[in-house]
Amino acid sequence: MTGIGRRALLRATAFLVIAPRLAQARDYTSAGEVLDTIDGLAGDVESALSAIVTAVPGAERFAASVRADHARERADRDAIRARRRLAAAPAARTPSAATSLDALRTLQQELVHAHAEGLPAIDDAAAVQVLARHLVEAARRLTVIDLWIELEAERAG
Repeated sequence: MTGIGRRALLRATAFLVIAPRLAQARDYTSAGEVLDTIDGLAGDVESALSAIVTAVPGAERFAASVRADHARERADRDAIRARRRLAAAPAARTPSAATSLDALRTLQQELVHAHAEGLPAIDDAAAVQVLARHLVEAARRLTVIDLWIELEAERAG
């Protein structure tokens, strides 16, 4: 029996994440628009996590991990912006007051979609490679959120 290759697994994961949305996919017009959207959504996810941390005991460790991931990914996006001479990331949006895991899941899913839908607008192979890695990490975090929601539902039921 042969194992599934890493590339095949990444392609399958990306397809499963974006397949339900193909008919609604956003058509980005520029790399700057893609990066702006990703930066904004990452901030929204962090805001929602901050609100959840105050309401859900034990959420801080996951939130800290996501913040660290986002900081590394933001630095990568800033490097792409600098290399392509794009404007700096826009200022952070108004923080979210959402404390539900479902709201967090929706935001994280939007972040995953922004990565996947934005790749065709990036005409820079190195940037695509970086954002594709971020897509896989964002999908991984979405899976963790899904598992968290499932665990909470089992506890409640």
